[in-house]
Amino acid sequence: MANRSAVQGLLGQFQDKGYLTALAILGDPSAAEDAVQEANLRSLRHSDRYDAAAPFYPWFYRILKNHCLDLLRRRRPQARDAAGVIGSIPSPSPGADEALMVTQRHAALRRAMLGIGEGHREVLGLRHFQELSYEEIAEVLGVPMGTVMSRLYRARRALQDALEADPEWSP
Repeated sequence: MANRSAVQGLLGQFQDKGYLTALAILGDPSAAEDAVQEANLRSLRHSDRYDAAAPFYPWFYRILKNHCLDLLRRRRPQARDAAGVIGSIPSPSPGADEALMVTQRHAALRRAMLGIGEGHREVLGLRHFQELSYEEIAEVLGVPMGTVMSRLYRARRALQDALEADPEWSP
């Protein structure tokens, strides 16, 4: 019971990060909210499995990620859109020409993110959208820090290649 109250107290601290994770995986704001709520319930239901001596977020992240992947497997025939991840980037209030260029660049970035693969999107999302440190990413993914660094390098390279291949992307 003490573990359940500890988990319940920690859940509130990670709702925003959890939402961003679910949004990055699912690409749908409504589905992301539902996934976080389900992950909260599963975390509470299995609170006896949480080791209070270990960091909470990696444990919660695995529960959330597994639930999101289950949802994706069920709806696999539908196209997935990473608009939620890229859509969260604030844009300035430019003139009409600049607004069109910004819209085109965001669309190119969405296409590139969709084209680089789930693993690359995941590590880029953890680093650049959730702003986790390399150490935190290693903990969340359960891999050594060197693996995080190499995955980030390959993911950034893949994203750069995808963007350079898109005619609507201009540096």
